Amino acid sequence: MSDPFGRAAGEPFVVAVTAPFPPDDKLQNMLSAHVDNIEVHFTPYGESREARAARGANQGVLPAGIETPAVDDAAVAIWQRAHVVVGIDLPADIERLLPNLRWFQTVSAGIDQVDRTQLATMNARLSSASGIASASIAEFVMARLPEVWKNLRFIEDHQRSETWAEAFGTEVGGRTLLIAGLGSIGREIARRARAFDMTVIATRNSASIGDTDPDVDELHPAADLAELVRRADAVVCALPSSTETTDLFDAAMFRSMKADAIFCNVGRGTLVVEQDLVDVLHDGHLRAAVLDVMRNEPIPAGDPLWTAPRVYLSPHSAVSLDRYKANAWSMTTDNLRRYVAGEQLHNEIDL
Repeated sequence: MSDPFGRAAGEPFVVAVTAPFPPDDKLQNMLSAHVDNIEVHFTPYGESREARAARGANQGVLPAGIETPAVDDAAVAIWQRAHVVVGIDLPADIERLLPNLRWFQTVSAGIDQVDRTQLATMNARLSSASGIASASIAEFVMARLPEVWKNLRFIEDHQRSETWAEAFGTEVGGRTLLIAGLGSIGREIARRARAFDMTVIATRNSASIGDTDPDVDELHPAADLAELVRRADAVVCALPSSTETTDLFDAAMFRSMKADAIFCNVGRGTLVVEQDLVDVLHDGHLRAAVLDVMRNEPIPAGDPLWTAPRVYLSPHSAVSLDRYKANAWSMTTDNLRRYVAGEQLHNEIDL
């Protein structure tokens, strides 16, 4: 019986973990249940936020002039034998550095930074980690929205200044939440919003008129977004980056929202025309903008987002890391089982 990874008899199965996780034996122990003679090596490789953003805007191809980390000889020697890479980034020259690569398992939900054409040329498979952090990101969203509605920033500011100033917030129950993108993250947000007695409406690219979903009160096609934002007290963007979603949230979209609506983006920074958002906020429109993702990360000193009124910034940190590695190992192990069995991988990307 031929080996699913094309190994010769007696050849070890080599996994290179390039994700920034500290080495441990758990992954090898878990994977060995499905493949014999296995080696797991931790060879960290992580590109900058700038490089990932540039790749995302260029179909995963790194534009000229952007530096990437050097790879030492020891890592290259391991990569030359690797059948699987578990990480976030791949170097540009994978055909030379990873000639035996058969599968790239990302530990990120997004794959904008991955050159899919190059993987397809090598007949390698690609699977994302979509869903691995959905619960923690949803918790973050459901912490931020009440933070705004309950005026917690105002209350904390007055505590620090030792001044007594009453601030009465908004009741969350009965508010309408619009989720742009009912994927894994959007679904977890919807479930939590319903626990707050909110009315939840959502869009999904694959939805048709009349479709329903058990986790939302209304499901609409993506094309209805511009009309739906008029009804929402909060709009949460959980969309991936694509040619259709780039610059989707512009001045027209923001000005269609209620004057006291909250806009929250945990999708991709490329979805927002940031200067339009800044202008709208300076005009007094929107109650708040909650941004965990920006077009350029990190945003530079002096960027108008830092000082725009009613902006709640976080440095792409909505995810919680306390269980992230364990979840990544579980997903990788299950996908290895699927690979060996000749099944479609969980979150497999059609290349």
